[in-house]
Amino acid sequence: MSASGHGERLSPVDASFLQLESAHAHMHVAWIAILAPADDGARPTIEALRARVSARLAWVPRCRQRLLPSPLGLGAPCWVDDARFDVAAHVVALAEPADAVGPARFAALRDALLSEPLDRERPLWQIALLPRLADGRCAVIGRVHHAMADGAAALQVGLLTLDVEGDDRPATAAHWSAAATPSTLQRALDPLRRSAELCSDAARDVARAVAHPRATADGALRDAGRLVHALSEDLLPRAPGSALNGDLGPRRTLVQHRVALGELRAVSRGAPGTLHDVGLAAIAGALRTLALESGLPAEPLKAMVPVNMRRAHDAATLGNRVSMTSIWLPLQLSTAGARLEHVRRQTARFKARARPQGAQTLIAGFGLLPSALRGSVLRAAASGRFNLTISSVPGPPGTLVMLGAAMQEIYPVIPIAPGQMLSIGTVPYAGQLHVGLYADPDGPAQPTRLAELIDDEVRALRRASDGWRAPSPPLPVVAPVAAGPVGTYENRAAVLSTASRGGRS
Repeated sequence: MSASGHGERLSPVDASFLQLESAHAHMHVAWIAILAPADDGARPTIEALRARVSARLAWVPRCRQRLLPSPLGLGAPCWVDDARFDVAAHVVALAEPADAVGPARFAALRDALLSEPLDRERPLWQIALLPRLADGRCAVIGRVHHAMADGAAALQVGLLTLDVEGDDRPATAAHWSAAATPSTLQRALDPLRRSAELCSDAARDVARAVAHPRATADGALRDAGRLVHALSEDLLPRAPGSALNGDLGPRRTLVQHRVALGELRAVSRGAPGTLHDVGLAAIAGALRTLALESGLPAEPLKAMVPVNMRRAHDAATLGNRVSMTSIWLPLQLSTAGARLEHVRRQTARFKARARPQGAQTLIAGFGLLPSALRGSVLRAAASGRFNLTISSVPGPPGTLVMLGAAMQEIYPVIPIAPGQMLSIGTVPYAGQLHVGLYADPDGPAQPTRLAELIDDEVRALRRASDGWRAPSPPLPVVAPVAAGPVGTYENRAAVLSTASRGGRS
């Protein structure tokens, strides 16, 4: 395999997102960025954006690679250089430069793009530019298939266009030519080579166990305990019946919403729990009110919460370093304070029991299954286990710019899993928690109303926290952006992912 990853086979976790994708459940992670042009009035153009991306593609070689299926489906697809790569197919304009796109048209263009799957015959990413909005700003919509990147890693694709403020330096495009595609025989033999590697790894594990029996036994017991907790509390219990579950339609809609981080921090300071706990409690309260307004019982919902397992040395790598856990949203509890306390106890519990690590072990175990069986097993394991997905994406620790335009807002778009009709993504940036409420517009989620109810619930939590006497844990400290030029792509990636280490995807 080359240093660029040419010929690299998808990991079991990455491949799972291909296997979970269906005609209506599109597995792309996306983001919506709203930017203010520079003071001199210059604004990003599609030509300048394509030139910027072309000059930086060497930083992310995967962006010039497509998926090549394994012969006869004997193994996972592999990444190969796309000899037909054309940056114009991946960096596109959704409107003419002089068109002032109003809110309704922007929403229509955005939702139509999000409702389309990425073309599997090409590299699995796209960046779309709206050069001019009616309010004078501009917008970018980025999409990356989940098989290529998780929420935290998608920031690395963003580095093709974005810079930390003060380090907006040009790059020069280098000559590139596609490597030769592996032969059919090479690809057919690869699963056999992989099986041999697994056998070799197993032999080394046995030797290590013989040499260090006590440490091996302790580690095995610890891993077994984590796995049992993940199975019994996250993966085996089925989600209750809910109007939020059903057959997905082909269309998507996104509601962009913001909550002041100062309000959430005020709740966290006055009540026990982290900023993430406060966000989950606010969503639970909003869903409770929505259910009651719809004439439905306010019953608990089981949410899947992805957990970022990325380490510092993974900052400049794509792929998925993600696990999951579950949170029961306590819609049955009638007060905001009680809901926050219920959420806080759950998050403390899954951290203490290392359930995300147990789930990660289980997910890795799917890689031992034959490729032909893996998709059906994954779909069966996921079916009916969760009512919705709530993902907290780490935000950059400083202001980002694109071709001189400062990014003011950024909204995450989390894929909606088969059988679900709502996903919620959050990312902190510029003093605001940016919330992306992503839904089937023909379903019952009512994302516009849900956004209003989240604001109501934050106010209710603020009132409840004023009388709370219990001390709250300190908020995590985010390291400041390093002064001066960031320099290499790896350093830029490390800066942008500072807030992601040990956080949620």
